[in-house]
Amino acid sequence: MRRLHFLRSLAWILACLLCAASLRLNAAEPEAGRAVLLVAAETMQDPRFRQSVVLVTRHGRSQATIGVIVNRALDVSLDKMFPQARQAASHRLHYGGPVAAGQTVFLVRSEVAPAAAIPLAERLFLSSDRDSLLKLLGAPLPANQLRVFSGFASWAQNQLEGEIDRGDWYLLPLDVEMLLTESLDGMWSKLWRRATQVMVQASPLDPRRGRPEGAMSLVRR
Repeated sequence: MRRLHFLRSLAWILACLLCAASLRLNAAEPEAGRAVLLVAAETMQDPRFRQSVVLVTRHGRSQATIGVIVNRALDVSLDKMFPQARQAASHRLHYGGPVAAGQTVFLVRSEVAPAAAIPLAERLFLSSDRDSLLKLLGAPLPANQLRVFSGFASWAQNQLEGEIDRGDWYLLPLDVEMLLTESLDGMWSKLWRRATQVMVQASPLDPRRGRPEGAMSLVRR
């Protein structure tokens, strides 16, 4: 039954997301529309992801699923970590996920991709390149253009599909403006309401296949 609910929510969300060729590593050729938001269900049992919103994408030849939790700010300003960066004090550190705790990754909205960037959408990139981050923290960049994380999230092959089928997550299309400007305190509840409304409004199931017409899953290619 949960799988049927899951499929209904995909009728209009995943038409072009996470189902095309793998992301290019060439930052000069970003491909938009390669990321989605995972919104934790109320019944999420894993305390690491309870009431979380996770920005995820598929990356590389293995099409590994990686991402960052985007709604958990830590009480740490970045000048504690990067005292040499002139503007670091105007940015806070965020908890990105349970993998590689202590590794710094960052999300930036920019016309120019940083080094080693994964393009997520138009002018939105994810990277862990320290030199690029230091350069960004040396400039008067608004906080809504840069978000820095400690750690990230990742899933083994088929793991995330299993969690979605189990009812742990809702999927929503990426809204870059909301992602970078929405208050973190209210982000989960707002997106949870949006996701559950999508479930109610989704098109009826196609009786021939037991899924809504046009629905797609997280396709691996």
